[in-house]
Amino acid sequence: MIKLLQLAIWNANGLTQHIEELKAFILDKHIDILLISETHFTEKSYLKIPGYLVYHTNHPSASARGGSAIIIKNIIKHYQLNNYSSNHLQATSVSIEDTNGPLTISAIYSPPRFTIKQNQYEDYFNTLGRRFISGGDYNAKHTFWGSRITTPKGRQLLKTIEDNNLRYISTGEPTYWPSDQNKLPDLIDFCVTKGILPNLLEAKSCFDLSSDHSPVLVTLYANVVNKDKQPELCNKLTNWYFFRQLVNDKITLNIPLKTADDIEAAVKIFNDIIQKAGWTATPEHTNSYTKYTIPAHIRQKIEDKRRLRKQWHQLKTPESKRLLNSATRELKELFNSNKNENVKDFLQNLTPTKSTDYSLWKTTKKLKHTIKTLPPIRTPLGSWARSPSEKANVFAAHLEQVFQPPPSEHQSDEDALLTHLLETPYQLEPPCKPFKCTEIRDTIRKLNPNKSPGYDLITGKILNELPHVAIKFITQLMNAILRLGHFPDQWKVAQIILIPKPGKPHTEVSSYRPISLLPILSKVFEKLLLKRLLITVENDELIPEHQFGFRHMHSTIEQTHRVVEKINETYEKKHYCSAAFLDIAQAFDRVWHTGLLYKLKQVLPTNYFIILKSYLLNRHFLVKVENQHTKLFPINAGVPQGSVLGPLLYLLFTADLPTSIETTISTFADDTAILASDEDPTAASQKLQSHLNTIQLWLKKWRVKANESKSVHVTFTTRRQVCPPVYLNNVQLSQHEDVKYLGMHLDRRLTWRKHIFSKRKQLGLTFNKMYWLLGPKSKLSVNNKLLIYKTIIKPIWSYGIQLWGSSSTSNIEILERFHSKALRMIINAPWFVSNATISKDLQMPTVKEEIRRYATNYKARLSAHPNKLVTNLMTPLDANRRLKKHHPQDLLTRF
Repeated sequence: MIKLLQLAIWNANGLTQHIEELKAFILDKHIDILLISETHFTEKSYLKIPGYLVYHTNHPSASARGGSAIIIKNIIKHYQLNNYSSNHLQATSVSIEDTNGPLTISAIYSPPRFTIKQNQYEDYFNTLGRRFISGGDYNAKHTFWGSRITTPKGRQLLKTIEDNNLRYISTGEPTYWPSDQNKLPDLIDFCVTKGILPNLLEAKSCFDLSSDHSPVLVTLYANVVNKDKQPELCNKLTNWYFFRQLVNDKITLNIPLKTADDIEAAVKIFNDIIQKAGWTATPEHTNSYTKYTIPAHIRQKIEDKRRLRKQWHQLKTPESKRLLNSATRELKELFNSNKNENVKDFLQNLTPTKSTDYSLWKTTKKLKHTIKTLPPIRTPLGSWARSPSEKANVFAAHLEQVFQPPPSEHQSDEDALLTHLLETPYQLEPPCKPFKCTEIRDTIRKLNPNKSPGYDLITGKILNELPHVAIKFITQLMNAILRLGHFPDQWKVAQIILIPKPGKPHTEVSSYRPISLLPILSKVFEKLLLKRLLITVENDELIPEHQFGFRHMHSTIEQTHRVVEKINETYEKKHYCSAAFLDIAQAFDRVWHTGLLYKLKQVLPTNYFIILKSYLLNRHFLVKVENQHTKLFPINAGVPQGSVLGPLLYLLFTADLPTSIETTISTFADDTAILASDEDPTAASQKLQSHLNTIQLWLKKWRVKANESKSVHVTFTTRRQVCPPVYLNNVQLSQHEDVKYLGMHLDRRLTWRKHIFSKRKQLGLTFNKMYWLLGPKSKLSVNNKLLIYKTIIKPIWSYGIQLWGSSSTSNIEILERFHSKALRMIINAPWFVSNATISKDLQMPTVKEEIRRYATNYKARLSAHPNKLVTNLMTPLDANRRLKKHHPQDLLTRF
């Protein structure tokens, strides 16, 4: 509980330029919540302060003006409310809790050139609830709250306050200090409140911070609720010796494992022992974030500036203003110098080794993935889910509909037949080979200890610390699962968190990607079972050769190469290639369980089928948002997301996708490309349409929903004519000049120009994010800079180099120029040092050299490839080719 909530109100007049000063102010004044006006933020702006969360509302024009923000301690229990953004007013609001219930804190900025009517003020205040504090720059003057004069805007605001039983709180002293000598200071920064007794609020002036507005400190006497700490079974302070001792004392191997109920009881016993031992051996871990410290000489300069500002407010003489300006400039230089020194020390201490917990990669990961707060979510009824519990329930209701198979289309008899076939007696099979302790121990050792746990909180690190008796217990339990064919219900509960999809509106529930967190022991069992299943799958060739997804030695490059080879063959013959690239809607989440089980029963041994049937059915999920969980919801379709077996089950489900001798089909999981060629464009599309018709029947039979609006039809040809359109489910596929397939842009003439241009744009954006690490002013060592470049920047342009390396020299030079420019920046090379010298000294091959190296390795890999569809892809072509066009096969001798 926070009994004295310290708020501050400040007009920053551009927040980015005051960040270091702001951090010092928050630390010095022990600010809990800071309400800021005039942030001048845009959609690209991002502010991070250790220990705090930042919410902001931008001007509706999306330009760098106006705007408001709230900076709040992350330990305070709160959630964001809807932003209020209009030309006449921008407001950011959060809801916190005290002993009297919800309390809205809102930061407001109202530009001076707009006159606001009473109904507009009421429209804003009505969004804040029955109890609120709305503070900021109102640009409304009235002598009633201490302004020097009264303006029309002030009259309207006062009338709103009187008619709606609101109150105001202000210092009664000027907060705006214009630099223009012809203007006088005045009070325009204050709070409007509702439902809060006046004796619980206290406002006073403050002369810190560099702006034409002075901050206002507001103290609220309230018992504010803090967030509950995230539950965890272990941390860096866990006494693992004590943990193992506790487990040894409690666990026993003499338990019955003869029925499904015995398995469920054993899982519960094991979870209880591990959880109690973990909590007992783990002391409470306080929030660990880097605290901002202010050096003594900067503290002294802040005091000097504060004194000079107060002096200028009293005297208003040119000399006092000159001294204040000088002190402000000097303080700003000190802050910048201190920041630069801190960054320098931080960069010099970054290393990519385990001894520093891989701090270099943690830093770059934060740069690549900016974490943004979760805004209010629109519900299906049009209202808003604001609190974590409300959001979790909205997401859960949406996912409950997602985890349903597509409806059947007039196939009730066929559905009944499949169900009947599943109920037929099983054939007798020899028992599955039991697991060994060493096998389970080796699997556990390979687990990533940093992976997030499931709802049971058991992590890979905890399993790695288990004593031998616990491993024997797990072995007995998993062998019982094999013997009885019962997968524990407690291992079939997925805890789902939601991640926003890039480029999507974050207020819509469909704009989030569900991430399932399964119990770690479930994954251990799946890994062990997968090894046995793969033997049967590979020996019986259950997965078709055209399917490259989730298969050893089958990559996206090789599958794309098959498509490219077919297109190049079309060019050589002067044919037309009519190609359809299909999109399957929620492919993994909506797999029809009855259909999948029917297919599994046909191809797998009975013992494996029984286990997989138990594994698939009666699954549930819950949604977690912050510390709030929903109840359990059923999963009636789909392969388990985040599981080990899920990908293989999907491949077996789609293994009988129809093929045709007149077309080429390429599949990578659910990404499907179908190509048909002919010298006549109409004939090419007819071949393609004939294959799509058979696929359409297959989709309906097995309840797979294709997304026709996202599926694409492309004509690959060197001629101007295009192939006639094709249809799927009586919907015409949209015709495009290019398509993105497995991360590579394929245009109709296969010039690779769009692919290279898109990669160049991505390289620029990524390098800009890393510039403070890789730029000439960075104090990071050259070796670490090159390491970041090789592991983060280079993979962007080197992906698919075995294919796009056949592009024209002018296209390749685009990436070559970026490569040279990046290396020059990394070492801050002078203008007279050539690119060739830099490349040689740094032992960094040029793009053209990398093309040849990758092509050589690629050819060697394909020559030993297990799939006959790709073994001949790098075979040298006939020298008497019609077109003077480079092919991937030419890269070995091109440069």
